[in-house]
Amino acid sequence: MTEIDVNRTSAAAGRPPRRMGIALLAAALTAAVLAAITPWPRGFQGAPTGDAELMTELEDALGSQHWQHVAAARVNGDEVTFAGTGADEHTEFEIGSITKTFTAALFADAIDRGEVEADTRLGEVWPDLEGKVAEVTLESIAMQRSGLPSQEPAPSFGDGVMSVLSRYIHTDPYRGNAADIVASLSDVEVGEPEPEYSNYGFAVLGQAIAKATGQDYSDLVRDRLTEPLGMEETFVPESADGLSHGFTASGLPAAPWTLGGSEPAGAIRSTTHDLTIWLRAVRERTAPGAEAATMRADFDEGDRIGWAWFITNKGAPQLTWHNGGTGGYRSYLGFDRETGDGIIVLNDSSNDVDAAATLIGAGAGTGSGTTADTEAGARSTTEAAGAGEGSTKGGRS
Repeated sequence: MTEIDVNRTSAAAGRPPRRMGIALLAAALTAAVLAAITPWPRGFQGAPTGDAELMTELEDALGSQHWQHVAAARVNGDEVTFAGTGADEHTEFEIGSITKTFTAALFADAIDRGEVEADTRLGEVWPDLEGKVAEVTLESIAMQRSGLPSQEPAPSFGDGVMSVLSRYIHTDPYRGNAADIVASLSDVEVGEPEPEYSNYGFAVLGQAIAKATGQDYSDLVRDRLTEPLGMEETFVPESADGLSHGFTASGLPAAPWTLGGSEPAGAIRSTTHDLTIWLRAVRERTAPGAEAATMRADFDEGDRIGWAWFITNKGAPQLTWHNGGTGGYRSYLGFDRETGDGIIVLNDSSNDVDAAATLIGAGAGTGSGTTADTEAGARSTTEAAGAGEGSTKGGRS
């Protein structure tokens, strides 16, 4: 994912304030200590579950990393096969930016209900907004071309410092609540309306839908998406209390993320069992707001985009997909709309699992996976650079 821009400098002195210097020194010392205690790389942890053949294929696709626990589901038409190590189809994971596909579905559903329109402007949702930001449309946000910054502005200097430190102590860097997200729009700088991945944009989109409908984002996810589809293991956490943690790429514990007011960008927790329901309902256009997955415009050389969903634009087959990344989790969900084949992988370490896209179509008698270039790691969404996600082009996880 892309880096959170939280650095502030003293205009008078032209150098970082003393408090920031102390914070950075503390961060450096913390990083040194963590490096000294980092575990050696090791393979998948826990007992195998489900289909042994699928797990073997997944291990081959993902390669040797410091893995912890993994759960996977392969969809071949109407047939679903589950596999995992130390986890099964009912094990809960953070799904990161796959959350954005739920937010996009809420947007499409709100249009169907007449609550907003595709070209509704932020100034119509929040009439006090002025200037360029007031002219940003909800559809431009959903298509990742709004000109909004990639990350939420820090609500305060202290929050900015904590966001920087979170990269080293592996905690949730998202500090603002829903009110902070809305308040930040008054001062935000809007760039050109060009394709650029924005977690902040999807935070704004989710809060705009909440404002237009009069419901909290988490309630919208439950009432309009998960309950109608019978997804009983999928939810937006209200706090980190009682949640399991993930792991960094090197095996250190990474605190759970709830993302505060940025929850529409990546806070949902789910299981492979529930995400197979989601994949099939979107694929078959039976999910509320499933039209969000409709291909609408070019995003870059490799992909086109719908509302949140990416569609590979080269190679074969064309995959509809999204991935996700938080401090201690990575995820991938993709499917071939033509054949109905798909793959879901959830992992509680910050090692990318995008290579699992090569398994789409495998095991269905084709003898080969996809040749499409998914640009693994290029769109991992919600994690800050340096917090374990790796370099990402636009951060689509």
